[in-house]
Amino acid sequence: METTIVTMGVCAPERRSYAERLAVALDRPLHVATRSSAPALPHPRPRATDAHVVVDLGTDVDLLHAVAARGGVAVQAVCVVDARHMIGDLLDEAPLVASTAPGDSRGDVGARARQAALALEIATRIVWVNWEAVPTAALAVQMALASHLNPGATLRLTRDPLADLSAGVPRAHETEVLERAGWVRALNDEHDPFMRDNRVSTLRYDQVRPFHPARLQAALDRLDDGAAGRLVRSAGFCRVASRPGILARWEHVGSAMWIEPIGTDDGRMGLGQEIAFTGLDLSAPRLRHLLDRAALTDDELAAGPDAWVAFADPLPVWPTVDLTIPDATE
Repeated sequence: METTIVTMGVCAPERRSYAERLAVALDRPLHVATRSSAPALPHPRPRATDAHVVVDLGTDVDLLHAVAARGGVAVQAVCVVDARHMIGDLLDEAPLVASTAPGDSRGDVGARARQAALALEIATRIVWVNWEAVPTAALAVQMALASHLNPGATLRLTRDPLADLSAGVPRAHETEVLERAGWVRALNDEHDPFMRDNRVSTLRYDQVRPFHPARLQAALDRLDDGAAGRLVRSAGFCRVASRPGILARWEHVGSAMWIEPIGTDDGRMGLGQEIAFTGLDLSAPRLRHLLDRAALTDDELAAGPDAWVAFADPLPVWPTVDLTIPDATE
């Protein structure tokens, strides 16, 4: 049975050129998938025709849904990286699409960097193009960073797309595409990147206390200014004291930050934070110090949620979240 192959990445010309060369090498047609052509979810099934083509996923395609709809963990997902500006892509504040309707996340500040990070995190293979003129030390940092973002991916400085596909051993025993992401593996204590560099590190931050919203905003500003090194990516789960009872997803790429509600936290996941940070020249003591100062003090914690909701809260307003906790007996 032939495997579905998709190409991803935010550098559209380089990605398309690579997909075309790969299709020729495999003697398969090239199918270009746009956001409007993405298969519907939530009950995707691999499409038989996709097993006989190379699918180039457009720059603004919903990558998680597109890969899941084409077979999930069975898909060979190739992230194409331009070595001339990989780190710049991850620090880019630009939206993914210049003009969007209200509520479309593709118009968010930093949405292009978010897409670049996701493509790296869910890939089975990461290939670099235009790498020949990039200094060896810079390539080493890029490859280590990619390996921290996706510890299980096969990494290649490409010369031949067919050789890229044959390199490495296919991964096995994965149940979720997102489990490839370094931040998920770090939170599961399974983070073991294949490529390493002294400048690149991934740190796990745990804190049982919720964040004070105003002090968290101040800490984020300090981190963005480089107070603990150059943060590239962080993700995980957090709780903001002024919004009690709600579990939130923490997601950051470059200078863009999203803290978005997931739903009601019934208390079984604790009160505090579980976040993985990846970056360049990071200082673990400084990072922890800044974030610990944003957590509730003893007196604030003892005051309880009735006092927390009165805290000054400069963070973006969340949409209404259903705070009804399901009855466990139902």
